[in-house]
Amino acid sequence: MRRFANAIVALVAAVAVAGPASPSDSLSLANPAPPRGAVLRELARPVERPPLASQRIYFVMPDRYANGDPSNDRGGLTGPRDVTGYDPADVGYYHGGDFAGLTGDCTGPRGLARIKDLGFTSIWVTPPYRQKSVQGDSAGYHGYWALGLDEIDPHLGTEAEFAAFVDCAHRLELKVILDVVVNHTADVIQLPSYEYGPPKTPFVPPAERGAKSPAWLNDTSNYHNRGNLDGNCPAECVELGDFAGLDDLATEQADVRAGLAEVFAGWVRRYRIDGFRVDTARHVEPGFFAEWVPKIHAAAREAGVPDFQLFGEAFVTNAIELSSYVRDRSLPNVLDFPLQDALARFAGGSAGAAGITTRLHDDDYFVSPTGVRHVPPTFLGNHDIGRAARKVREATLGAGGSLLQKTLVAYDLLYLLRGAPVVYYGDEFGILGRGGDKEARQDLFPTQVAEWRNEERVGGGPIGTGSSFDVAGHPIAERLRALGALRAAHPALSIGATIVRRATRSVLVVSRIDAARRREYLALVNAGGSAARVTVATVTPRSAWTRLHGAATPASSTRTGALTLTLPPFSSTWLEAARAIPAARPARPRLTIARDSLSDLVRASASAGSAPVSVAFAVRRAGASRWARIAADDSPPYRTFLEPARFRRGERIHVVAIARSLGGRTAVSTVRTFVPRR
Repeated sequence: MRRFANAIVALVAAVAVAGPASPSDSLSLANPAPPRGAVLRELARPVERPPLASQRIYFVMPDRYANGDPSNDRGGLTGPRDVTGYDPADVGYYHGGDFAGLTGDCTGPRGLARIKDLGFTSIWVTPPYRQKSVQGDSAGYHGYWALGLDEIDPHLGTEAEFAAFVDCAHRLELKVILDVVVNHTADVIQLPSYEYGPPKTPFVPPAERGAKSPAWLNDTSNYHNRGNLDGNCPAECVELGDFAGLDDLATEQADVRAGLAEVFAGWVRRYRIDGFRVDTARHVEPGFFAEWVPKIHAAAREAGVPDFQLFGEAFVTNAIELSSYVRDRSLPNVLDFPLQDALARFAGGSAGAAGITTRLHDDDYFVSPTGVRHVPPTFLGNHDIGRAARKVREATLGAGGSLLQKTLVAYDLLYLLRGAPVVYYGDEFGILGRGGDKEARQDLFPTQVAEWRNEERVGGGPIGTGSSFDVAGHPIAERLRALGALRAAHPALSIGATIVRRATRSVLVVSRIDAARRREYLALVNAGGSAARVTVATVTPRSAWTRLHGAATPASSTRTGALTLTLPPFSSTWLEAARAIPAARPARPRLTIARDSLSDLVRASASAGSAPVSVAFAVRRAGASRWARIAADDSPPYRTFLEPARFRRGERIHVVAIARSLGGRTAVSTVRTFVPRR
């Protein structure tokens, strides 16, 4: 299905478009009839969201969460920190956290039960695999320097303790998302030169020749051995070079692909893991995921995990470029770096809401022929770029408003907009940090890092020698708990369509549509330092509106659906219409095709009136007997994007748009015909 989707999603570089028939129009011949009957109903079936859309994810680094078993602090090794990797006073070494501490007693008030109480439904942990304890001036506490992809790192505990962690999470109805690394392993292979270039003769020190597991990882022919990825090497080294000096796996090789599929499928089979986050996906060669992902999904089905979710990390802030990892590389989903940037800038006051609107509209580049909409994991900060409050501070422009106020606005945006919100551990305690990477990986248990004891925190003072777990009622934690409850109670926040109503310098208003209940909600955010009087359009006329979150006092909408209210400064509001959206026949879509000005794609778009609808796009190749759905969209603008090189030159391609109302009525556009000219 995906191969067909990619083919359809790719229509034209230069394209001939058939409009109304004319004597001179060579494309006006024999246009097929629009779909009807059962075919029409199947093509117009409602838009779906992936299961990930309903998740709220807590992202944690186990070494820094809680120390449940001090006996494993040195990972079973003896000697100085250069051997054991343990130095709790240094930001770059193991500090003693483990799976026993993360799990707790499974009832509270700490451990997984605390995370559940904060309103989260999933827990994502950094890689738990056996690490090379020390590389250079740092240790593998973070999990991204694996030696044993099939083993638990002994600094974090035993296999039994990891199994107990997963079991506790499942008893609490928390899904477990495991960080996996398919791009590289720890730095073991030595090269005569580390400057990027042609393959070099590798050398492995005798003490490390059997250090990796499974055993095939010790074969140097399974790596590229070309030297380090840096800013001066050619474009190919993004995928072939050693990222930060780490041994770069040759993921284009069949044996490597099979080995990586088997070892990570093994984690799913043994522990019934619920999902994977794929580290450094940008650096993996393009064809890998098309083969690897189906094998992981097959293992999940065999293990009884039918809704296994998988998303990758591609550190790309341009949404169109980011979409290629889904459209062309077969990654099911990707972390939403472009939205992170837009949310921080809007909350901080250095940019208006236009960037958020653009990113939401750019979801249309992430096409899906099944009708499953793009709903990515969204976030404000993480272990690489820095914590949420730090990113908001960096984006703050001008005086007025506290950092706490702006950070709370940012979290409101994260939860009120589409996406599966991801919160980085410790942000709920107002940890600010001094930057990214090592400076964003603080201990929650009493820290021995002197600078962390004295660091500024948002909404409270420095932690000193105390534990973050003893900080009660922090305003960020309380806001996250309230927002989690709001998402749990109102499915429109997770799976509802989005209609942008207003986007200005300081105000963003969107409607979220609950199609099943035909109910409209409004999310209104004022990131400015003064009250904002706004009038917005809705599709629910003559209705009272109930405030479910925030401070704005709602009025009733007029007979045309207009709603006027005042938004306090640095505030968010979530409203529910008291009346159902009136039933209406969908307008006949007007289908247009044009070259996309921002990419080498071609844009198919349909106008379909003001009532909430979903619009399906279908194609029929010349000589074919059936229409095939290529995309569906329920959040205006209604669009899909087609690529050039997937059709034969001169081939006749017929396209149609089908609007479906909330009540199930349909309306079909005129059939348009394209001829790709490459």
